[in-house]
Amino acid sequence: MILCLNPACSTLNAPNAKFCIKCGTKLLIQDRYRPSKELGAGAFGKTFLAVDQGQPSQPQCVIKQFIFTSPNPAFVQKAKDLFYEEAKQLEKLGKHTQIPQLFGYHEQENRLYLIQEFVDGENLLEELDQDGAFSEAKIHQVLADLLPVLEFIHSHQVIHRDIKPENIMRRCSDQKLVLIDFGTVKQTTATSLQRMGTAIGSPAYQAPEQGMGKAIFSSDIYSLGVSCLQLLTNIEPYDLYDVHEGEFVWRNYLLNKKVQDSLGNVLDQMTQGVVRNRYKSAQEVLQALNPSAPKIIIPATPKVSTPIPATPIIQTPVVAGRNFTENLGSGVELEMIAIPSGSFQMGSTNNLYGLPIHKVSVLPFFIGKYLIT
Repeated sequence: MILCLNPACSTLNAPNAKFCIKCGTKLLIQDRYRPSKELGAGAFGKTFLAVDQGQPSQPQCVIKQFIFTSPNPAFVQKAKDLFYEEAKQLEKLGKHTQIPQLFGYHEQENRLYLIQEFVDGENLLEELDQDGAFSEAKIHQVLADLLPVLEFIHSHQVIHRDIKPENIMRRCSDQKLVLIDFGTVKQTTATSLQRMGTAIGSPAYQAPEQGMGKAIFSSDIYSLGVSCLQLLTNIEPYDLYDVHEGEFVWRNYLLNKKVQDSLGNVLDQMTQGVVRNRYKSAQEVLQALNPSAPKIIIPATPKVSTPIPATPIIQTPVVAGRNFTENLGSGVELEMIAIPSGSFQMGSTNNLYGLPIHKVSVLPFFIGKYLIT
């Protein structure tokens, strides 16, 4: 059966159908990828399990669908530009064996699609629910498996921003851990618009600076550390954190299990709320766990020859109101102008922003914390 990709329909169609019998939506992506099952849904699209009919073995794959939330032409163009830039980045990241490979990207019927490798396995949250709290040895294995992956993505100037047990898969074929859901990755050296703050991610696992829209590489270190605390205790992160002490009190939930200081102290430093007290890189964490461990060597990645399209400059008139500025670093400063109606308008000293917005929101993958309408 073929599942309709129209978010307002989702009708099941015959295996040989080309268009939905109910709404007329084209069923195959690139006349090749056939959606068969919905895996998840959110405010900005859906994720489908699919079959690649373009290969003789018809292997499974994953389709990620992104839907425009505004009819504004300027917004749509911005979203498309950033989508294609991010797709190029995902293609490079997918060269790592523990990151799903990107097979393609496509625009169809005013919706954007990513086609990625399907990882056959269970995520660590499912494993936790099934087997209970992880042992100290399993936590060591989680860190040993994932820290080199983090070093790899950070070397490509990417912050994952949503590391949590649910986004870590244990692959059936080799039991290796695979980091998934790069729908929220963001280049730290891309266009000025992309350097805007973002509140993307899952709040329970977010470092304080990420919750304020200023994620850095060590924000991923924090999220991985919090994930390990949950796996070690089988307690939700919010319940592990003591707001009065300002720290995770995870040792109180170990019951009769003891964790060596060599691991416990590392987890404490990974989850420090103050950035200067936290490990700055995945390599630092690995060295702390095993001082004799060799340094991670990141293979060189060929440069992408295709130029990134220039971001159009759009300007809007200044609206009277109370002004305040936010310094985003790298010479970029946003000026936010409060409007009595409760909406906002932003401008920039480098004239790259000038796009009207009327509410603060989260737009995964594309724009950041400002919903442009």
